[in-house]
Amino acid sequence: MNTGKWTAAVMAGLMLGPAMCLTPAMPGEVPALSAAQAAERQVTAVVDSRVKKVVKKRHVTTYPSIRQALAGMAGQKADSYLLQLKPGTYREKVTVALPNLTMIGEDAATTCIVWNDAEGTPLRPGDTHPSGKATYTMECATVKITSAAKNFQAVNLTFANDFPTEARRADKTMKAVQAFAVTDEADRSSFYQCRFLGRQDTLYANAGRQYYRDCYIEGDVDFIFGQASAAVFESCEIRSLARAVKQDGKAYSMGYVTAPSTLAQDKGYLFYRCHLTSDIPAPHYAMLGRPWHPSSEQREVSSAAAFRECQIDTPIKEKAWNSMKNKYGVFQPEDNRLYEYRNTGRGALTGGNRRQLTDAEAEQFTPAAFLGDWKPARRA
Repeated sequence: MNTGKWTAAVMAGLMLGPAMCLTPAMPGEVPALSAAQAAERQVTAVVDSRVKKVVKKRHVTTYPSIRQALAGMAGQKADSYLLQLKPGTYREKVTVALPNLTMIGEDAATTCIVWNDAEGTPLRPGDTHPSGKATYTMECATVKITSAAKNFQAVNLTFANDFPTEARRADKTMKAVQAFAVTDEADRSSFYQCRFLGRQDTLYANAGRQYYRDCYIEGDVDFIFGQASAAVFESCEIRSLARAVKQDGKAYSMGYVTAPSTLAQDKGYLFYRCHLTSDIPAPHYAMLGRPWHPSSEQREVSSAAAFRECQIDTPIKEKAWNSMKNKYGVFQPEDNRLYEYRNTGRGALTGGNRRQLTDAEAEQFTPAAFLGDWKPARRA
């Protein structure tokens, strides 16, 4: 899957603002429910940004926005829910709380959900902060998949946050520039052929078991992070973006792929047969990650990430993992669970602090071993 070519075109369109970033195709016919779908009491709905109001036709309702569709579907009792997104740009902030929901587009290159909140941006009308603050912190995701949305699945969709991170870094008008594309806290959530676009903290994979297959994920600092009990990234492209650093001829790290905050009893992140790419210019480089131990977490944290049989073409040094501090101290890579196994490519060095799994240890670092009794399968 050649995902790298998507990035420039889509992000260039997103930065145009609220206008459509891609030209949508004409709407197709709404498919009839299959016998299997009818038997399991599946509610099907369509979202089309070109319609101006809710339209009901036969057994399917078409909505002009994702938020309206989710609200309408929530009022219908069913075993499962199927939400079909027509090509287009959906500029809205979405919270998913329906269980057994599948959201599907025709092509991730033409179906985009985008918003631009960041940590520190003012709350919008109608929003409230749990602690009463006037700005967003961890509520800045374009799409939040809550713990209530068990068995969530997304297919052929782009999730993006187009907050102007580099501009705010340059003018220093904001203390923090984290801007999530997705927060995922749903157990048994899965993503197929999806894209996650952003810069700092793009994907907050934060709870439950998660599975990503043939996806594209980009960013620069800590762009895959969180406390998921087990998250498997299989055959995905993981792209490190260049960011502004000092230009004095010296080599600097341009960021970190991961910042896991895994609880000690959980497995953490597994990158299995993924391709790590970047647009980072020489002599600069990226790092595989650093252990995040949130200051507010009272449980024992042992950050966990493993890269197994990956093609690493991102420039990464022998020191691939960095330390990370919170208000209580500094946490070192060697005191956490950060590993590699049989990687290839110019960035797949050994030595330094790049701990390699043994063949015996690697038996526990497979998708099946991480996900246990859950065997993810594409439903649509």
